[in-house]
Amino acid sequence: MQIYDKAFVDRFLKPWNDHDVEGALALMTDDCVWEITRGSEPHGTRIEGSRAVRAAIAQTFGAMPDIHYEPVHSSFGQDLVVVELLVTGTLADGRPERFHACDVMTVKDGKVAAKRSYRKLVE
Repeated sequence: MQIYDKAFVDRFLKPWNDHDVEGALALMTDDCVWEITRGSEPHGTRIEGSRAVRAAIAQTFGAMPDIHYEPVHSSFGQDLVVVELLVTGTLADGRPERFHACDVMTVKDGKVAAKRSYRKLVE
């Protein structure tokens, strides 16, 4: 069991803010799981395995080409990282986006094994 810190959060968010699909994927396990906020199940949509997660990351960058993740607050436990984020960017159709989100991540050997994403809805 390991406890992670802000340096882990900064290292994890860098490729996401650089829009580097391979860099983001390199910080996740081969059997990673990403639960995104929208979907037909209570947990949203569950994406499993590096190939599917790679495609979902690329789709995220395509939907919001200038997306930026700013950490607001982080909490750490054994093999657990919780990051509250301010997410900003512009949708592909030109509309600006700005919302708070939260990632609850299970970490194994320095890589994210599960990333459960939540977000606030702006109306």
